[in-house]
Amino acid sequence: MGALNIRTTDSVGGFSDKDWEAWDALLTVSGESSVHLESRAVRAVLRSPERMARAALWEHPSGDVRGIAVMEDSQASSQGVDDFLDGSVLFGAAKSWLHRQGGLHFDVRVLGTPLASGPHAYRFAPGVDEHACIDELLATPAIGSIQPSTLLVKDHPCRFSWGEAKRAGGKSLWRKGWVDLEFDPVMVVDIRRIHSWDAYLSALRTKARTKIKRILSLSGDLEFEPWSLDEIERNAGDLHALYLEVYGRAAFRLGCLQREDLACLKLEMGEDFRVLAVKHEGALVGFQCSMANADVLEAFFVGFLPHLNKSHALYQRMLLEFIRRGIALGCQEVVLGRTALDIKSSLGAEPRRLVLHERMRNPILHGLSRWAAAASAPKPRDLKRAWKHDEPHD
Repeated sequence: MGALNIRTTDSVGGFSDKDWEAWDALLTVSGESSVHLESRAVRAVLRSPERMARAALWEHPSGDVRGIAVMEDSQASSQGVDDFLDGSVLFGAAKSWLHRQGGLHFDVRVLGTPLASGPHAYRFAPGVDEHACIDELLATPAIGSIQPSTLLVKDHPCRFSWGEAKRAGGKSLWRKGWVDLEFDPVMVVDIRRIHSWDAYLSALRTKARTKIKRILSLSGDLEFEPWSLDEIERNAGDLHALYLEVYGRAAFRLGCLQREDLACLKLEMGEDFRVLAVKHEGALVGFQCSMANADVLEAFFVGFLPHLNKSHALYQRMLLEFIRRGIALGCQEVVLGRTALDIKSSLGAEPRRLVLHERMRNPILHGLSRWAAAASAPKPRDLKRAWKHDEPHD
């Protein structure tokens, strides 16, 4: 089909309006929706002054755009991998060693966005040599001051369902020379047949409805306010501090939401990006934010004061507000993210296993990562069944 030319930019102005239009056109033609890979979301990432991000276009000599991708140089850290992985005795020894060393921290180049779970990294037209294009982008110079020695490609659907007790980590089924990694699944609420809040409640089992009633009762004196761009900008410091209250307790971290990110997303996405402030007795105690298109609502991040969580079911109420928003917008599904599997399943979310692909430039470390991935797996959990039937109905 002829050689493709790659063009990259680390800033919004590096691509013209016509380039961004071609970007979205290819995403639409691919048939694989991704709110995180839409041009408006990618531009928001490029606007953020602390994010080391790069966007790429591949063009045919005729001028047709045949590929798009987003990449970010970031950092990963693990302070407690035993919280989300299960493995052999030897792997347990490795975990103990990491914890004595204060955790594992390393720079990483991520194809995709570190702050989302799912296949949001790239799209290519039929007939394009995807692997050659990916290698070309991964080999580009450092975006910041450090060239990461670890490469990650996020995330592809796993070949095994959640109920199958089979490990997906270890030798890669994606490409030779890479290592497949698996962490907790992403939790998704299927609302294709749900057209109202009452229909959602009616489709749930009695136990789930009782739980929701309790959540609404406990959180009854909380106030929820959708914030404008101006309000987000004026309260950026407080919002980021609330985010860090949650982020600081995470056992594994890949990237970090920056202070300016919420305003950048609101600027680019308008009403399709919502920051919902939560107040108690007039004081800001939490927030949740989401991004949406016609197909999906993605829960992006939450932040809250921990001491109010138990007494006011703060986090669980935020999850319900994500679902309520998705239904109101007519989305087909609500993606709630990877954490708190049990809580999310009790509200109708179901697990989808995802696989990351990793390669380290150091061959010794790469071999160790292959061993660790093969010896570990997400901890098995018996998740709740919230729906009356296998699939929700009107």
